[in-house]
Amino acid sequence: MPDDDGDTPATPDGRVVTLPPNSLTPSPPEPAPLRARPRVPVRTRIDFWLDLALLAAFALDYSFNFTGLTIHEWIGLGFGIALLVHVTLHWDWALRTTKRLFKRRPGRDRLRWIVDLALMLVMTLCVASGVLISRAALPELGITPVAGAFWTGLHTTSADVTVALVGLHIALSWRWILTVGKRILRRSTSARAR
Repeated sequence: MPDDDGDTPATPDGRVVTLPPNSLTPSPPEPAPLRARPRVPVRTRIDFWLDLALLAAFALDYSFNFTGLTIHEWIGLGFGIALLVHVTLHWDWALRTTKRLFKRRPGRDRLRWIVDLALMLVMTLCVASGVLISRAALPELGITPVAGAFWTGLHTTSADVTVALVGLHIALSWRWILTVGKRILRRSTSARAR
């Protein structure tokens, strides 16, 4: 509403509104600057995608009836190599956490450390016993494996225990998985939108 002259607009309660030059309406307030999302460190992205690949490989390899013997063994060998890379990437975490366990630490950290240690040992047994009983992959490479009921039983049992421990490992790492997954996926979809 203009004032008595008709030159200066005013609000219904009588306050005077200054307009930008050559404008008949007030301009909207300046939008708040968007905060840039922090970049997901390369190491964290590698950890996330390697963990996801290990989970997918283990799930596929555990489905023996789906893959058949030959594919099961080749996936198992690749899984063993990827597992070595995974342990190497997380070795510093294992050492730091082990040192902290001797100090006063929450039960969740101790439980995660115990589950991760058990998972590493059981997966190592699973991969090693799988190599020892190989009937397709190693003979293809000219290596004669050791066969026997003990190694077959160890392989089957360690694979079953691994399934339970992987479930616990995922449950204990769930917060990290969701946080990093959202940051990575949100960042990649916003990058595509530009």
